[in-house]
Amino acid sequence: MQILTLKEINKKYDQAKDFAVNKVSFSVNEGEILALVGESGSGKTTLLRLIAGLEHPDQGTIALGGQVIVEGKKSVPAHERKVGMVFQDYALFPHLTILENVLYGISKPKKEAEVIAKETLKLVGLTEDHGKYPHQLSGGQQQRVALARAIAPNPRILLMDEPFSNLDALLKDQVREEIRQIIKMTGITAIFVTHDTKDALSTADRIAILHKGYLQQIDVPKNLYENPVNPYVANFFGKRNELIANPSEDGFYTSFGYIADPEAKKYKSKVRLMFRPEHAEVVQREGQQLTGNIVKVAYFGSHQLVKISDEQGYSVSIRTNPGRVFDNLGNAFFYLWKYDIEEAF
Repeated sequence: MQILTLKEINKKYDQAKDFAVNKVSFSVNEGEILALVGESGSGKTTLLRLIAGLEHPDQGTIALGGQVIVEGKKSVPAHERKVGMVFQDYALFPHLTILENVLYGISKPKKEAEVIAKETLKLVGLTEDHGKYPHQLSGGQQQRVALARAIAPNPRILLMDEPFSNLDALLKDQVREEIRQIIKMTGITAIFVTHDTKDALSTADRIAILHKGYLQQIDVPKNLYENPVNPYVANFFGKRNELIANPSEDGFYTSFGYIADPEAKKYKSKVRLMFRPEHAEVVQREGQQLTGNIVKVAYFGSHQLVKISDEQGYSVSIRTNPGRVFDNLGNAFFYLWKYDIEEAF
């Protein structure tokens, strides 16, 4: 069941040359976690603010929970939309305790509100120290208080702006998993903005990719990574290698050697063979498809990237396991087990 629908949303700020958001349409299902990703200026935060009611679109409609909240000049005020918001800096009240921060947004009698606040804090793993102030908490704890304050009033939808950006690398993985579990336990629909692909891939059920105000693709993480609709989406989620190849009746000729492929006969002119580093394998024997020279091996802990160059100096990167030893740089053999074919010209 769809809980949020945006149709043909446009937004342009005064004196700006281009639209911040241009003809964006998508829906969000109830209970879903959706990530809005893109580089700075892509329109992701603008979209979040439009849904929250902090901005008004120039054109388009927004419906939430079956109610049209934006249409033309009509706009339901932000405080009447039942939208929970977690800001990038958490925006906790420094003069209020943890419990008082969570109580702030609950419109219930005092005793009932206190029960709800304490239960929500328990849900996010903060069962003690309700009398502490925000400055006495770690970054991860502050974020959980902000989350508790946003979900305590039982909103229709939860919006989060860069929820993991203020956390260090060691804490990020833990907090991402905690936040996902909490949201799923409550059943609340959530949308979060991030520029970090790891945040999106590990936390979201679906991801919407924006570029210069336009929605490029919206899909589950696996499909976005493996079946991108355009080069921008493909490269957003990590490096892709590119080989220019000449097709023949039964394969492709590249600067690294020949690749047998019956699909080649469909093409009449040069093509690009696009593949990710993990979709190729370095082997230690001749007779494989391709050959080149290893010019660099970079170690990243969980894996290594092997850079292999052709005779003209053009190189590709291949991911290998971290325990593999490359004693000498020099001749190497490799093959591709998965690649996309695109017409080059």
